[in-house]
Amino acid sequence: MPDVGIHQKGEVDLQILLQKLKRELGGKAGAVGCFVGIVRDISKDGKKVKYLHYECAEEAIKELEQIAADIERQPGILRVMIHHVIDDLTPGEDAIYILVAGKHRAEVFSVLPQIMDRIKAKALIWKKEVTETEEYWINE
Repeated sequence: MPDVGIHQKGEVDLQILLQKLKRELGGKAGAVGCFVGIVRDISKDGKKVKYLHYECAEEAIKELEQIAADIERQPGILRVMIHHVIDDLTPGEDAIYILVAGKHRAEVFSVLPQIMDRIKAKALIWKKEVTETEEYWINE
């Protein structure tokens, strides 16, 4: 079963995930790729961001599991971990961790954008951007 999770701030740590992944796979993996989504301090409109508020539907975890399972079926991919934080996050804080272990770096590098694109398109996870003057839900 894929290693995915929805967490409150402070409940998940990138280094712990990486250590777990390496321990579970031993010497099978030749590469581990990682994507960390970080809250920016300036919005697309150039406004100062105070924080992002993340929410999700109960089904979000199942969608993350499906995305991870689909990617793990691709040749050369050994394991996918997706862990998303659902909370109020200020600029500089981590919102999502995606780790992919594979036999070779090319396979790992190629799937990281696919995973993030699928999460944005399919997972029922929403973010509200709160600036110094307004707040609004982001529709990507």
